[in-house]
Amino acid sequence: MEPVVVSGSTVSLATLHNASEVRRKGVLIGDTVGMIEVKTTDADRVEEIMAPIERELRGTAVVNSWKTINSTLFEALQVERVAMFVVLSIIVLVAVFNILSSLIMLVRAKTRDIAILRTMGASRNSMLRIFMTVGVTIGALGTAAGLALGFVFLFFRQSVVNAIQFVTGQNLWDPSIRFLTELPSKTNPFEVLAIVVMAMAFSFLATLYPAFKAASTDPVQVLRYE
Repeated sequence: MEPVVVSGSTVSLATLHNASEVRRKGVLIGDTVGMIEVKTTDADRVEEIMAPIERELRGTAVVNSWKTINSTLFEALQVERVAMFVVLSIIVLVAVFNILSSLIMLVRAKTRDIAILRTMGASRNSMLRIFMTVGVTIGALGTAAGLALGFVFLFFRQSVVNAIQFVTGQNLWDPSIRFLTELPSKTNPFEVLAIVVMAMAFSFLATLYPAFKAASTDPVQVLRYE
């Protein structure tokens, strides 16, 4: 049977040459065809492609796509994605608290220097900008380093899996169980952008308290006994 074009995508109907082959494929129940398998070249647009077929066969046949057949698996993967996003958010928060604690220690260590700058005419806004710039710079460098390391591990992901399997002696990726020969990956630029924005926003928020603490330093109190 020749391929059929549906909604701009090629759909191929399997050709069965005789009754024995039909029975072997499991699509013949008695003298009635019980199943017809349709293959498309664009699996991501399966709902759009199957829509006219569903309308044509409504009431006479049940039409299922690979997404509906494996809906339980996709629901589990969606839950896993949400859980991973929460875990990554907690990791980012831990890094932000490290920035916060580092800036607080820096303000405490440089209190005398801050007071001297204040007596030399430095304004509160300048102190605020200095420590906010330091914190945001640390956050930006950490985010850039994380992106670089993430893309490196993503590119060599299968090599990393093979190395872990070699060290531990465990088969972490069994194709007979997972139906895939290699660990797949698909980078979503919008998710990456969301993580970068979140990391930078948390880094900026982490600078506010130390920056305001440095800006509110009273040089008279600090240098009284100097």
